[in-house]
This record gives sequence, structure tokens and C-alpha cells, in this order.
Amino acid sequence: MTDQKPQENADVIDINGNEGKQYVSFKIAEETYILDIRKVREFITYERITIIPNLPEYYKGVINLRGSIIPVMDLRLRFGYEQLDYHERTVIMTLNIGDKLLGLVVDKVLDVLHLPEDRIQPPPETEKVIERQFLEGICEWQDEMLILINLDTLFDQDPSLQLIEETQHSINPIQ
Repeated sequence: MTDQKPQENADVIDINGNEGKQYVSFKIAEETYILDIRKVREFITYERITIIPNLPEYYKGVINLRGSIIPVMDLRLRFGYEQLDYHERTVIMTLNIGDKLLGLVVDKVLDVLHLPEDRIQPPPETEKVIERQFLEGICEWQDEMLILINLDTLFDQDPSLQLIEETQHSINPIQ
């Protein structure tokens, strides 16, 4: 897979004059998730991940991407699904979350979608695998339910990131 960079301006107006946003859609298990394309830096093929001890299972470790040490989370494991083997078609999405660069392993990247903002509904109360705080909304689109992930709460409420950041600074002390 070649590196791809999403568009900077994801607020768009469709041909009917409806405002909306662009989202990247991807699969985890059988579910389709979306996230704001403005958070996505690029997509890269899976590469060797350096393991950092004492992290939760869903953090696979870190990668070196053109000199930047990036923590990598397997979203499948974070959401409580079974581990899959990684292979040459496994995708890591690199994301800009605040001032951090982070990686997410996903099963499959699908498409870039333009969705009218009024189609995104608040997430329902649920006792499913995924904690509600990680969901920003839900949208029915072309006979499929799309789940919008709240990346800020996914990473902000994760104490493991502090350990990873400390490790990053010990590897690259001049940052």
C-alpha cells in the first residue's frame, strides 16, 4: 500500500448544498467505523513493531516512521475483539491527536465518505464490547451502521500513553 495523505479541509458542501464532513471508513471485525479525516495523517502498511514491556495487550509497541517514534494501538484488541495475525495487508493509520502522533492497527481501510452532519446521531446506551465513551456518534448510511469513534477520549483517558511517551523521550531525548 502506498502512503496516502487525506485532504486538509474536510468540511465540504455536496451537490445539493448540504454541509458535511469527510470521514475515513474502516473495518474492525464485522463492524464499520469512521473517523474524521482531518485526524488522519497517512496510511502505512504494517511494519515491525518494537515491543514495550508492561503495556496493556492492545498496545502493540512503537514504530519508527521517518524518525518519529509512534505508539501503535490495535483497535481490534482495544475494543475487546479477538487478535488477528498481522500480514502484508495489515494497515496502520497514523493519526494527529492534539500534539501527538499515534498509530492504529485496523482490519481494513474502506473509503472516504462525505456525510451530512445531521446524519450523525448520539451513540445509544449500550452494554456492547465498546465502551460508550469512545463513541462520538452513529450513522446509518447506505443500509449500514457506521460507528464514529471519539479519538480524543480513546487516547486522553489512557494512562499507558504516559509510559509510552516516557519511553519515546528516553529513545529520542531531543524532542
